[in-house]
Amino acid sequence: MPIRVDLFKLQPHIAGQGCLSVKKWQGGHECLEFSIQRNQDGHFLQGDQHWSNSPYWFKVAHFSVGASEEDLETVVGPQLIDPVLEGGANAQFMIELREQGGGGYSDRGVLKPAVGLQPSSANTEEKLPEHKDTGELAAPRAPAVPAEPVPAAEPEPEPVVEPVTPEPEPEPAPVPPAPAAPRKKAWVLPLIIALVVLAAIAVGAWWWLNKTPAAEAPTGDKPVVQTPEPAPVPPGAEACTLDSMSTLPELTFVQTCIKKAPGSAELLEIINVAKANNHCGVAQRLYANRAQAGDLQIATAYAHEYDPKFHQASTCFAEPDKATAAYWYETILSQDPDNADAKARFEELKP
Repeated sequence: MPIRVDLFKLQPHIAGQGCLSVKKWQGGHECLEFSIQRNQDGHFLQGDQHWSNSPYWFKVAHFSVGASEEDLETVVGPQLIDPVLEGGANAQFMIELREQGGGGYSDRGVLKPAVGLQPSSANTEEKLPEHKDTGELAAPRAPAVPAEPVPAAEPEPEPVVEPVTPEPEPEPAPVPPAPAAPRKKAWVLPLIIALVVLAAIAVGAWWWLNKTPAAEAPTGDKPVVQTPEPAPVPPGAEACTLDSMSTLPELTFVQTCIKKAPGSAELLEIINVAKANNHCGVAQRLYANRAQAGDLQIATAYAHEYDPKFHQASTCFAEPDKATAAYWYETILSQDPDNADAKARFEELKP
């Protein structure tokens, strides 16, 4: 079931700011991230408000739970509002929300900006600085509130400093000279040195006479340390099997299977296996990857999963969603403008 993502106005409304609301999300609300992809060219929104063909993930440390306790909310600023509104009323955007790092739960949906949202350029009171890419979703700035004037404090009279006459310092008392150290006898030091030398000679002679040859260590072969062999990578023939789907991480399986480059019909069979075994994330990722790459057969099948006319209820696609179906029909039309079926379905389903 796709998530529903709306971009609402704040109350009171502030130009360049909005509330990102996510419904039907089945995961947690801590340490999440999302990417936004526009339909017209498949490019992704970047942290510096530009678009590129590489996915970019906006990190959100914490989503708040909405009043209905069924949706997640976070406030966003010009970093997201401005580039989304630049596309105009006919622009379509797909948003993917996942746990940070990409190894956990994820889901997709269509981003729907609310009517009446305004870019930050509509705010004429202050000029916002250009956003720098930090990898984190920037918190919107609060509107400037004029500060109340502070009354000037009356100057205090300077204190009169009376001259202080320094007291004369007492003269230091003379230090008595230290008594001279008694003179050592001249014959003591040579005697001590001679005794130390004789003791060293005696110890060396005793050690030399009593030492035994050390046993030679056997010169056998050195033990061979066996290095464990690395775990085998699934070969191309097994990259897209149910066993690999069940044992590999979701993202690893999708990347390995796509690298094998199965044909459209074969990939649809793999997606059906994923759906039948409740690997819903795998099915959605395989659909989206090949559909965005220009595979019209896969894109059509993905649109049918959400189109009320063709929808067949399953665990992975429990309900139809007109907006998501319209998004993928528009993707098909961007590759094949003369596709009559996609054009007819898009005209009927578009918001």
